[in-house]
Amino acid sequence: MIMSQISKHIPFIRVSSAALAVSGILTSTTIFAQNTYAENPVTSTISSHPLDGVFAQLRDAARANNVARAAQLADQLSSYPLTSYVDYYRLKPRLFNSDGTPNVNAPDGDIEQFFRTYAGQALADRLRNDYALVLGARGDWRNFRTHYAQFNLKDDMQLKCYEQMANAADGQNVTKATMALLTESKHANARACQQLVRQLASSGKLSNDEINYFAALSAYTSSTQGQAIAAYSSSPSAASMVSLVNQANDDKGSLAGSLPSNNDQTSALAQAYYGYSAARRAAPDAATYYRNAYSQYSRLQLPDDVLGWQARAGMRAGDWQLVASGIDKMTDAEKNTPIWQYWRGRAYAAQGDRNMANMMYEQAAGSFDFYGILAKEELGQKVSLPPNAVPSTREEINAASRIEGFERARKLQAMNMTLEYNREWNYPLRGMTDRQLLAAAEYARKIGFLDRMINTSDRTRSEFNFKQRYPTPYLSIMNNRAAEAGITPAWAYGIIRQESRFVVAAKSHANANGLMQIIPETARAVARRIGLSNFTLDQLYNIDTNIQLGTAYLGQTKDLLGGSQPLASAGYNAGPGRPPQWRRTLTRSVDGAIYAETIPFSETRSYVKNVMANTIYYHLLLDGRAPSLKSLMGTVSP
Repeated sequence: MIMSQISKHIPFIRVSSAALAVSGILTSTTIFAQNTYAENPVTSTISSHPLDGVFAQLRDAARANNVARAAQLADQLSSYPLTSYVDYYRLKPRLFNSDGTPNVNAPDGDIEQFFRTYAGQALADRLRNDYALVLGARGDWRNFRTHYAQFNLKDDMQLKCYEQMANAADGQNVTKATMALLTESKHANARACQQLVRQLASSGKLSNDEINYFAALSAYTSSTQGQAIAAYSSSPSAASMVSLVNQANDDKGSLAGSLPSNNDQTSALAQAYYGYSAARRAAPDAATYYRNAYSQYSRLQLPDDVLGWQARAGMRAGDWQLVASGIDKMTDAEKNTPIWQYWRGRAYAAQGDRNMANMMYEQAAGSFDFYGILAKEELGQKVSLPPNAVPSTREEINAASRIEGFERARKLQAMNMTLEYNREWNYPLRGMTDRQLLAAAEYARKIGFLDRMINTSDRTRSEFNFKQRYPTPYLSIMNNRAAEAGITPAWAYGIIRQESRFVVAAKSHANANGLMQIIPETARAVARRIGLSNFTLDQLYNIDTNIQLGTAYLGQTKDLLGGSQPLASAGYNAGPGRPPQWRRTLTRSVDGAIYAETIPFSETRSYVKNVMANTIYYHLLLDGRAPSLKSLMGTVSP
């Protein structure tokens, strides 16, 4: 059925994200707690404060780097309970200019005082991140090293680039480290990373091939930045290569016939990036571009992201040599993840090397994710739940309840400050033992934070509680509504776990609402179709109604897409018209795992794999057995 016909039946108005905001539809003082992993919740309350509104305004002022406004609001909050946040929001705007660039004249003394006052807190680490950016912008490498060493999360790419600049200032050769670090255009075009690459290029420490590599990497999303790097190349075709790579980002193939065919690196880079762009559109000619690139320049080096799409292009084309070569050229950190271990195993198997295939499957099978399950099945192993850990003791749970960051998280969650809520909850989890993580997850359940329960329990390494990881609240409602919709409760729970993590009041940036993240227009259309009279949008936060509408929509999408759960899952996330659109670009029938892995939208690609893995574990928990994931993924034909 063509996209317009499908959309006529089920209008699509949602693009969800696993990272969602928590809405104020429930009162800001109401949360849910439940006695077991399956029972319906009971309510408990968190006290509000009369100055919560002023605090929210302070947060906004700090985000805008408005120094005067932040100071004015902070002065009104001298008795506010979240003292560390008041002080941070007062100080943070002084570290950045109004355009977001680091302020090299930031107040060092006040910053150091904050570190002393709030040592060990999540906000001290957050400020450490901010301050390291200032020190990097100053080129103060001695103090940068001191503070970067104390920065625990180390999740800021700009700081990683500043670290390489500090190493270069000490006389180290950082070319290989920089190439391993910058594996996506968005990273290469970060301000500090551009500074690093230009510094390396201008100092003569990069070969011509390396300059061209970085020019192409930057050019894909920024012709200006790519050209700035290409200016250091001695290749006469570097500038034209940059233009072609940038055009590849939006081109639909109109320039493909005019791509250069010279046997040099710049021509090969242009071909490879056209392959990259074509693969990300699910275009059937993507593999050809990659093959052309290597035929023009056999020593071609490409970043991990481009190599990943080379492997995906090879999967669609049935070219397992192209898949294998893409994976083999990746950095060690990338190729040793379950996704590429599994696909390298598939490539070995397709080429007749079963021993090497099994070795790769064994490595991937150590994870509990989508590819861990598929790898186990390839090895002929039964997928089962791990033994359940000994339940947390009262003493262990009480110890978790006394963690100060968790109490701050409770307050921040009540004010719908999701980013801060997650940060305060997650920060103390670093370095916890499995026993401590399980107890923290159990405490999260007791106070109604099922999203934190799941994420905390997911971190354990050798002791497991899959009832924490995959809870089943509202089970009687789910059983009834799933049966009405003609779908399994396991699949519906898999959707909820991915959509909202069981946050009843969840609301996404795209205005998707409730447990199953339904957009208003979709809700109205489904309500009319199933005869739900007198429906109003506030009912999206009624558990029964949300599940009724969500399961009905899921079942209808499945029916329209030929009964395929993977395609319907993709349709639930990206719209029911898109899965057949991507299917039509196939040149041959492929198994469902290949279809899922080559979905052009990165969010939907991850979404489908996560939902289907969730579904397997929910089958095991609810039914005591699960279908084969490979059979559930099925075969997808053009």
